[in-house]
Amino acid sequence: MKSESFTLKNGVRIFIYPTPYLESVSIAIGVSYGSMDDSDQTMGAAHFLEHMLFKGTKTRTVSQIKEEIRDMGIMWNAYTDFERTTYYFQAYKDNFPKMIELLSDLFLNSTIPKTEFELERGPVLNEELMREDNNQYFFWDHLPKALYKRHPAGRKMVGNRESIKGIKREDLLKIYQTYYTPQNTVVAIYGSVGIEVAKRLAEKYFSKFNKREVKKQRPLAREPQVKNEVTVRKENIKQAIIGVGFKCREFHPSTVRETTALITAARVLNYRITDEVREKRGLSYIQWASYFQLSTFGFIAVQAGVEPKKIQEVKGIILEEFEKMRKGQITEDDIKKAKEGLIAQYRILRENTMAMANSITSMTLTTGDYKYTENLPDLISQVKLADVKKYCKKYIKTKSYSSVILKPE
Repeated sequence: MKSESFTLKNGVRIFIYPTPYLESVSIAIGVSYGSMDDSDQTMGAAHFLEHMLFKGTKTRTVSQIKEEIRDMGIMWNAYTDFERTTYYFQAYKDNFPKMIELLSDLFLNSTIPKTEFELERGPVLNEELMREDNNQYFFWDHLPKALYKRHPAGRKMVGNRESIKGIKREDLLKIYQTYYTPQNTVVAIYGSVGIEVAKRLAEKYFSKFNKREVKKQRPLAREPQVKNEVTVRKENIKQAIIGVGFKCREFHPSTVRETTALITAARVLNYRITDEVREKRGLSYIQWASYFQLSTFGFIAVQAGVEPKKIQEVKGIILEEFEKMRKGQITEDDIKKAKEGLIAQYRILRENTMAMANSITSMTLTTGDYKYTENLPDLISQVKLADVKKYCKKYIKTKSYSSVILKPE
């Protein structure tokens, strides 16, 4: 199916991908501002602002926004990560005109109402508490900090209780007015909508978005890989969590071959970890390997949930599998299966309009080009065994690993 991308005169990048065989359509608006752009004093402000964009605009109260979302049956949410914040709606295709008008209003005309700001501090604090109680967030809240001691990638995405309590409405207004600019914004429309209709409405609602561009200065993560073991003890838990990772370089257009090789390597590692830890030894229920990359840093890592008495055994297995990857103990068949699995997953993903809209905005904000999303299957198919061996050897230094362990008090 033909897709279209264009940039409005004000700098907003628009991507339209029609899939008429589906019944839903999704819109994602991504802005290049995330947790690592907060200061140490305002840690969590990017995430707090994400909440506030649903709390009132120049023409809508929070009650009216909720009512319209419910009336249209919209599935909606937003998320903040290290370098970006994304807002997204999914609805039945007939509701697209009303949906894009509503989401654009929330994004462009938020007033961050004073009363709602103080009310929302409670839910934001409770989300931080939820993350503390839910061990599955442990990896994302602690491994980046173990890997990067000085780089802002180590900041918690939602902040901590102290920082959240200290955030002022003026902090959010400053971010919104300074960094929520056309040049920092990507809009992705994916699903059952015609190109001409989507294009006309996108131009209608986003062409009058005018703010002066402010370029952010984000430091690249250039810290050397050093051994760093972090253990966190917590009361009233029964399962331990272990994460082991290694730094990789940030994304750059010149490193696409490296990026796709490491995506494939992580897939191979994921198969091996699952086989060794779960299938052969029954040591874990959830375990996975992943490669994560943004414009300023990246890492390849493994996480597993285990019985506390099995921590060292599982850690040893993980490091052993990393060492095999480092030594190039990988076969052509490993690569073939990994590539087939990745490409099949991507093709399935194309039927999920919300996931695709989010993927397009995220990839564009990281790489500067939406085509990496569209071309990912072809890029993966070109990965060679030699590429995977080369980059595993470059980044996996098993004597200098970083690890995080959560265990019972």
